Amino acid sequence: MVLGVASAAAAATGGTGVSLFEYNRQNFLYDRKMRQETEYQIMDFRIKQAELWREDVKDIIGLTSVKMDTYLIVNAVQLGFCVMAFCEGRLAAGTPTWLIGCHSLCLGGAF
Repeated sequence: MVLGVASAAAAATGGTGVSLFEYNRQNFLYDRKMRQETEYQIMDFRIKQAELWREDVKDIIGLTSVKMDTYLIVNAVQLGFCVMAFCEGRLAAGTPTWLIGCHSLCLGGAF
């Protein structure tokens, strides 16, 4: 009789233990799934953030290129003026040599 009660108690305890284990395992698997999805979402955010940084760098480099194109046009016009001043920009007769030297130095520096 005692053996029958003990075996019945052991069977009931074993069944309860299995059901508790299954319940805890389901919670654990659910938590792992949610944690994994969260980590994937964080990785996606970081990838998008890096893409935005790359796009910003690309825009800055492109802006620098556009500014250099504009500067190139302006400098070509200024260079043309300097060449015209060298070729056609004569100083009046009797101009002191130091002034001619300064004039030539300024045009050479601007060239």
